[in-house]
Amino acid sequence: MINKKVFRMFSNRFYSYSLYYVGNCLRCQREYHGNRSFLAKRYRRPKKKFLYAPVETLHAVKRREKEIDRYTDKYGVRSDKFIPKHKLPAPRWHWDYDLTQDSTAFIKSVAGQITAEYNQKLNSPFKEDEWPIQSWTPGSYRCGAIGIKLGVHPLWFKDGTYANTTLLQITDCHVIKNFSKEEFNNKKAAVLVGAKNASPFYRTEKYHEFCLEAGVPIKAKCFRFYLSENAALRPGTQLNAMHFRTGQFVDCTAMSIGYGMAGVVQRWHMAGGPAGRNKHWQRRVGSIGSHIRGWVQKGKKMPGQLGGTYETIRGLKVLRVNTRYNVIYVKGRIPGHINQFVKIADSSLPHYRPKTEEQAKKLIGPFPCYIPESTNEDLPEEIYDDSVVPLHAPSITFS
Repeated sequence: MINKKVFRMFSNRFYSYSLYYVGNCLRCQREYHGNRSFLAKRYRRPKKKFLYAPVETLHAVKRREKEIDRYTDKYGVRSDKFIPKHKLPAPRWHWDYDLTQDSTAFIKSVAGQITAEYNQKLNSPFKEDEWPIQSWTPGSYRCGAIGIKLGVHPLWFKDGTYANTTLLQITDCHVIKNFSKEEFNNKKAAVLVGAKNASPFYRTEKYHEFCLEAGVPIKAKCFRFYLSENAALRPGTQLNAMHFRTGQFVDCTAMSIGYGMAGVVQRWHMAGGPAGRNKHWQRRVGSIGSHIRGWVQKGKKMPGQLGGTYETIRGLKVLRVNTRYNVIYVKGRIPGHINQFVKIADSSLPHYRPKTEEQAKKLIGPFPCYIPESTNEDLPEEIYDDSVVPLHAPSITFS
């Protein structure tokens, strides 16, 4: 026999639960327009723990669920010196963790000697017997450099106007390999240039060969430049900010910011439809048919992937050069994120191509690259164009 009190207690509890379930179902039916099959799948499936957070939660860490029965002796007592795992510093690997102090000092001394010899070679990249220097001729193209976009900064001109300039830092830029006309495409010669030293653990063996043959560290980014055969550079030659002159014009190529799939309003700046009752046509392309034929013409502006492609801005003027940090200031804006690699080359526009040797000294940089006169050459830290007001110059002068 069942006790009446126990039966009444279970019956009341079941009745309350049934009312709660029915109330939730009615509310969800009103929200989801009577989709009972969806409700059945939604409310009858068991909930999984840690569905979106497979790691230990913050509350579990505070409750010390994982360490409450761990790291204890047979009596259940933990040492006072115990430190939880999440409070320990991250493990770091050092190259000299298993070397003695004498071995570490010896390796550093040998590496310093090799670096000094290598820097001495870089300071004199051309030698008459190894790599002869050739002079500029009409139609010559020289090698470019690779910069990293740092941001935008304004510069003021002497006529009172100003312009926004893009800062490009040329860091660890070396020539990796030369390709003659016969090796490349029987039309033009080319050169491979790399920038920014990278970890060798994330590069392939074939990529290592290009850098190791030139005697340079593994590079994070490489670009190919077209050049004439009289402007070929020895592999291992270092390029810095002095490769360009103030007042010359350059072409900059960089990958634009990728926005993914975009409509015609964002991608092609179309006006869209009227903002009336039919809101589904407000940001659409409209008619895409041709007025001559019945099919869509090739190259029609349609929705698609926006950005994430290499774009070239031509005819940008170099206004300022910082020799201390190897930064050049280029007039205008360049596509891409900050810290984006930018391919910098002499302008290919016919208006800025030199035709005589005097024009070559003004419109392009030193040919074939900047060669210091001595190893201890003193360069000015800031070099400005003639039309730019230096930052240290006074803004108001009295006559």
